[in-house]
Amino acid sequence: MSRSQLMQPPDKEHSERRRIGEALVGAVAARGYANTTLEMVLERAGVDRAAFHAHYRDLDACFTEVWERIAREFREAATAAYAAADSWRDGIAAVAWRFCRFLQEDHPRARFFMVELEFAGERVQAGRDVITDGYVDLVHLGRSVRPEGEALPRATAEGIIGAIWKGAARAVQADNFAYLPSVVPQTMYLTVLPYLGPEAAQQELRRGPADIALYERGEI
Repeated sequence: MSRSQLMQPPDKEHSERRRIGEALVGAVAARGYANTTLEMVLERAGVDRAAFHAHYRDLDACFTEVWERIAREFREAATAAYAAADSWRDGIAAVAWRFCRFLQEDHPRARFFMVELEFAGERVQAGRDVITDGYVDLVHLGRSVRPEGEALPRATAEGIIGAIWKGAARAVQADNFAYLPSVVPQTMYLTVLPYLGPEAAQQELRRGPADIALYERGEI
């Protein structure tokens, strides 16, 4: 901790970090990380360079901390959603809907989290890989649901999660947030098909409109 941090009250330190983080997310969402400067963040946050550098070495360090905090929030929410479900299939659906809600409820945060990380450093890229690997593991648990699934390689789950992440990132990049709920039944079809078979996968598509209605009412 720097000398300036030691000299200021904890509440002020927290407030400054929060304002700086929110300013960075807003600037990046508006202009893209590649076009975001420290001066833009300082102006949005209402702090000077000395205050910024009391918390962060540079803009990349700030980006990394903020991205990791957002990632942690999502991981905790998704883990809780999966744990509350009664089955693997219901757990995967709960995570899918929670992911949709997470992206829709805060558009600048979603863009920062899903799109702009491509312009960040290796640590953020590694963090993205940790998150996706965790959800590959969740999907791969489906191999134990029925005997036929035991032969499926982990690469099956990797392909599913890769496709889901890329599709969500494209929608966020295009600011097509209204489209995201319609993707969840397709996501469930893609996920369920190799592990539970075509009939179960078709069920996900048939129940899609009803599930979307429940989601839009805030019931899932």
